[in-house]
Amino acid sequence: MQIVYTYSGRDLAESRRTLANMVRDEFTDGDLDIEAPAGEVRSFIRKGLNQPITFMRSINGTGITFRRCWHHIHSRKAAVRLLYFIYQGELQVVNSAGSYTVKPGRCALINADEPFYTRSPVGDRGSFECALAVVPEHLILSHMPWAKTLNTSFEVGPAHRQVVSSLLNLLCFEADHMSRSTAEPLAEAFLHSISDSIGDSLASAAPSSSLVDKRFADIRACIQKYVTCADLTCDRVAAYCGISPRYLCYVLKANDTSFSDLLWSQRLPKARDWLVVDSFQRYPIHKIASMAGFKSAAHFSRMFKSAYNVSPKEYRANHARAQAEAAILGDGKLLPERLASTARDAKRCAA
Repeated sequence: MQIVYTYSGRDLAESRRTLANMVRDEFTDGDLDIEAPAGEVRSFIRKGLNQPITFMRSINGTGITFRRCWHHIHSRKAAVRLLYFIYQGELQVVNSAGSYTVKPGRCALINADEPFYTRSPVGDRGSFECALAVVPEHLILSHMPWAKTLNTSFEVGPAHRQVVSSLLNLLCFEADHMSRSTAEPLAEAFLHSISDSIGDSLASAAPSSSLVDKRFADIRACIQKYVTCADLTCDRVAAYCGISPRYLCYVLKANDTSFSDLLWSQRLPKARDWLVVDSFQRYPIHKIASMAGFKSAAHFSRMFKSAYNVSPKEYRANHARAQAEAAILGDGKLLPERLASTARDAKRCAA
């Protein structure tokens, strides 16, 4: 588990600045503030698994507020949901739909691409402690379709609580020992367990839309299963799901989306991850495009740049450069042979 932030002292401005930088680097932009403490500012944050879901554990001895407004969202899309598990203290959440408070033992799910405000005052024991899972939006919507309109705290049911808690601790504390192929199914099992725990009860609260919600979940799951097939079409997905193409379009419209939006929201992140994963570093970009289901490298490049504002080639080169800088910052210095190797890697990725 990696320590990403630690501070103990009385310099409120310095602690605010460094904590805001960490939050910006790890998941999103916003206005962060630390409530003036009676004594020292104390904060300790560790990061576990980083892909496909980022897991963090946080202990703070002072209250923290965070506000994300439309100008933050327009400046930098996050495309993630923030899944909080509260252990000590409480989390106060305010958004356009209202406000609610998350007590210890309960959870909150916040859309980072809608304006929101959170405040985390310390509890009776003098600290605020939570676990945070930063989950890509397409994973939330594919595994938890009921979460789209959720605007309240919730609790994992007793039948699934031990499984969710064990997976959460495993992905927070033991991720350093996992390969990506091991971590990915565990992260998905974590989401499935939460969804299985509360999905049925939430769906039963809205019986008139439960069938449409179920069909939407089926459509998403089908696209996720066949997302790398270049010839995946609306008609084919409808056939796989046992519904008509017309009804499929009705379900998508009821959920304010389209077939192409669903397809690209799953296909592009997969291709983006493959561009920089170690096992595919030597694969040319046209090969990555083909593996992800794009019919041509040119089409892949256009879609990628439209979504992420950089070309696939630039994204891969930027990632290599960031790794090289992280290695320098982590070691303080690099041996000449390692520096040469890092430079060669960056040059190869840029090519």
